Amino acid sequence: MLNHLSIDQIKQIAELSNECRAIRDLILNKTYQSDVDEVPRAKGERNPSSFDSLEVVEAADDSGKYQRLRGMIADLPQDAQIELRAVMWVGRGDFAAGEWDKAMARADGSASETAIDTMAEKADLHDYLMKGLYKLDLL
Repeated sequence: MLNHLSIDQIKQIAELSNECRAIRDLILNKTYQSDVDEVPRAKGERNPSSFDSLEVVEAADDSGKYQRLRGMIADLPQDAQIELRAVMWVGRGDFAAGEWDKAMARADGSASETAIDTMAEKADLHDYLMKGLYKLDLL
């Protein structure tokens, strides 16, 4: 199943993502969605914002963890990035574990610098990767 990426590499990326999320949570502590939205939303609706992304870590934290996370993903060979993206999508629920080939095909079609940034910015990347490993019976 994983031919270009090890489970340990996925776990390292997941752990660094989790550390970035903890930094983001400290930065956003006691900041409410209404504080960052321009227009109040109807009950149950919300805008994507810094609450959904690790962008704020890059902008407000000088530990370099976000850049290390992005670098870890960017430094992977393209085939490994494709597998990482497919594991993330299985963990997120976009694909079932039995749809691995479909997830790989879609991930292969979306390989780019933008895809690296999109993955690195996900606040829930840790959870998606760990759930993906679990769903794929790799843990």
